[in-house]
Amino acid sequence: MVRTSLIAFCLAISLIGCAGDPAPAAFPEPEPAATPETPPEESAIPGAERFPATVLRPGDCIEPLPTTFDVTVVPCDVPHSAEFATMYILPEGPYPEAEMARLVEEGCTPRMRIKESRMDEVGVWGLGPGRDHWPRYRTVYCMAVPVDGQKLTGRVIK
Repeated sequence: MVRTSLIAFCLAISLIGCAGDPAPAAFPEPEPAATPETPPEESAIPGAERFPATVLRPGDCIEPLPTTFDVTVVPCDVPHSAEFATMYILPEGPYPEAEMARLVEEGCTPRMRIKESRMDEVGVWGLGPGRDHWPRYRTVYCMAVPVDGQKLTGRVIK
């Protein structure tokens, strides 16, 4: 089982709009993969490319931890903040503000295929919709994050 990090949940809660934080930027509509951009701030990392979260694939390594639904994918051999594992759809109903952290953990953890040798190193972190985008968007993007607050190197997802 994947361990849950308090640091990871604090970040997840602020990104998904809990605790009164503003919602992230508009949730992108699903669309075919666009030509990736190399943002200037990540240009120091060779191979860094910016994509909408909707086109992430399991094993994509991300640096820095995203604050919007546009993420920067980097080679996994460089230190990175997260690795995309999977996604899942939150259940229908009212916006689950008070239960978002629990729903992220319960929805992401069983779907994440973490390498057995790396299970103690990672926790779960979710990038999901804010209140302003509910109920139209209910997708949570599940990511493995280091429980020690440092960076990951190499792949943790099978």
